[in-house]
Amino acid sequence: MASIQKTKNGYRVQVSVKGVRTSASFPTKRECVEWAGNQVNAVVAPAAHKTFRDLLEKYRDEVSAKKKGARWEEIRINKLLAEEADGLAGKMVGSIGKADIAQWRDKKIQSGLSGASIVREWAIISNAFNVAIREWDWLTVNPMAQVKKPPGNPPRERLITDKEIELLDHVTGYSPESSLETVTQRVGAALHFALETAMRAQEICLLRWDDISGRVAKVNTSKTRSGIRQVPLSRTAAGIVERLAKVNGKKETVFEVSTTQLDALFRKARAAAGLEGFTFHDSRRRPLPGLPRNSIFWIWPR
Repeated sequence: MASIQKTKNGYRVQVSVKGVRTSASFPTKRECVEWAGNQVNAVVAPAAHKTFRDLLEKYRDEVSAKKKGARWEEIRINKLLAEEADGLAGKMVGSIGKADIAQWRDKKIQSGLSGASIVREWAIISNAFNVAIREWDWLTVNPMAQVKKPPGNPPRERLITDKEIELLDHVTGYSPESSLETVTQRVGAALHFALETAMRAQEICLLRWDDISGRVAKVNTSKTRSGIRQVPLSRTAAGIVERLAKVNGKKETVFEVSTTQLDALFRKARAAAGLEGFTFHDSRRRPLPGLPRNSIFWIWPR
């Protein structure tokens, strides 16, 4: 238990752990809180011999493995550990302080890694510390709590133009008359379906036949608070579903394209068309069918 008192020159903190009382003085209350946490960790935390590598590997195997995006998070954690082989990876988790985290953050920024990627790695590490506190009793303080988070990427404003869609159709072999028998053609169909519905790539790939009811698609993997939402299908979107039924009607999913295939083949098609500067997700930025382009009702990605 820590006790912090205001003094003439700052703050004085006292900590009593297992009958041993220690104290120190600092200019700010924040420094008192951090010092107290470190004192408690040094005495009672059972992770005295646990390293940062142990922390992330345990988190990867026990927490990340249960997430929907397990594969990508596991890849990111392995990459982090490889990069920090001579840095944080070998440090004891109880000895990692805000200076270590700030140094890691600044190194990442200087490496040229995008803000969004740094924020994702930050979130993984911070959550690992929090789980170690709440569930594993390894620590009592998250060293990242008092360090400024790096800025993410600015909001995207890129729109996919009609000309770019035309070029992608040519490369993927998609048209209103195409058979949709190849995965590449179905990637083209998925793009047009996204343009019509503003659905995310993962939502489209996981769409099952049971989720289609007339002109409505039920999304069970939505990132919205409710977790489930109903998406009305335009005439074009419904037409794509009808054509896919002839090819995939007896299969499990509507498009029969995995998220990995969609990502890889879309990138390949974009490169083959000589295009750049946009992603599949940018298809959600276009106005919904039937709305004028100067309408205020636009779909912005989340």
